[in-house]
Amino acid sequence: MSLYLLSVALLAAGAVWFFRGAPVSIPDPRVVRWRDSAANLLPDGPFQVRADTIVMNGNSSIERDATHGAGSYTLSMICLGEQGRIRVRLSSSGDDSGRAVPCSASPRTVSLSVALADDFFMAIDAETEGIAVFRWRLDRARGS
Repeated sequence: MSLYLLSVALLAAGAVWFFRGAPVSIPDPRVVRWRDSAANLLPDGPFQVRADTIVMNGNSSIERDATHGAGSYTLSMICLGEQGRIRVRLSSSGDDSGRAVPCSASPRTVSLSVALADDFFMAIDAETEGIAVFRWRLDRARGS
């Protein structure tokens, strides 16, 4: 009986140690503010096919792809951050240099017209010193 009690006490002590030792995740207030601003500056729209808001660390990369069908689309992008830019490449072959979306506290929307045969591919590279919030939205072009 004492062996079982000792096992339960050891297990309880380990659980307390595990949960007390876990790091407390406090979100950066700038990132929270930038995410809210990005959603307001580039809101969901009626012709929207897909959209995403991504928090990126400096010199990081990420890819997005999907199948949306053939047609004309408009890709709108915005970046909130202190400095730097997000480079967006729509070619999966890596042959193009991409389009730079400058990051700032009061950003401008960068829009591109995109013709898709079937698949949408986007490589996103952060060329920033710190954290940036990148939001993009893919809309079906009006009349297509």
